[in-house]
Amino acid sequence: MNNKQKTPLSILADREVFDYLKEKVGERKTRTEAYCDLLDKALSGFVSPFLRRQDYELQPNQCHVTVSDLATEWHWHRATVRSFLDTIEAFGLLRRIRLAKSVVITMTVQSGQPAKPHDVQERPDFAGQLREVLSDWIIGKTATAEVGAACGQLARQAIAATAGCEDHHCPDNHSATTNVHTGNQETYILETALSCIAHAALQKTLRKSRFDDASPLVEFFCRELGEEWSAFIEVAKDLARLVFDTGATETADDTDEPGERLKSLRKPFLSLAARAQDMAD
Repeated sequence: MNNKQKTPLSILADREVFDYLKEKVGERKTRTEAYCDLLDKALSGFVSPFLRRQDYELQPNQCHVTVSDLATEWHWHRATVRSFLDTIEAFGLLRRIRLAKSVVITMTVQSGQPAKPHDVQERPDFAGQLREVLSDWIIGKTATAEVGAACGQLARQAIAATAGCEDHHCPDNHSATTNVHTGNQETYILETALSCIAHAALQKTLRKSRFDDASPLVEFFCRELGEEWSAFIEVAKDLARLVFDTGATETADDTDEPGERLKSLRKPFLSLAARAQDMAD
């Protein structure tokens, strides 16, 4: 019975079946409802009102949406929407064309087959799941111990899935090659997990600056740079270097007036960056 349960198979179902399976629970949509909503949008050629002026010709079974619109409509976090789309795409039930601030989704409505990725690089949901777990930690809703346990569990599951995939597809006489490949996959998984955590730590630290006074940098842009955007971009590069390159900060000449001026603008710079991060979330 256990072997039969692991046998890959595809299930074909009419749209009416999904309508029947939908179950309304408050305002927040379930995953089934979200999938059905994407089906409805694709079959009707839906285009988000925000994107009506963009020149993109939709093909059959496509819709043009933004993650923010879906998050608002489904009452989900943006990170949850991204993770959901990653997972459904990994199942082979949709395809995405990522544009600058939107995404064109093509729903597989006839012969979609579950994806059978052979390595973790082809599993876009892993990093998405990590980002979703870390998102509450960034804003202080989840304790470090709790999110650490969740990240560890996700990493172990990904490593186990990779090892199981190798054991299933590779013959015994290739065990040495399998072990090397599995080791590379495990390294990739760990690097992916640690990079997501590192990025989340930067976001969490940056978030503390969102209420700092940003007006000195705005004033600097208007008065000293004469509202020259290209000049501000160069200044922003220098400020980012001062934030991340501690060596540059330590070796800066205290008598260097331009250098001191830049250092005085670090907090306003971080404040603006933190606000931009909030808007992106």
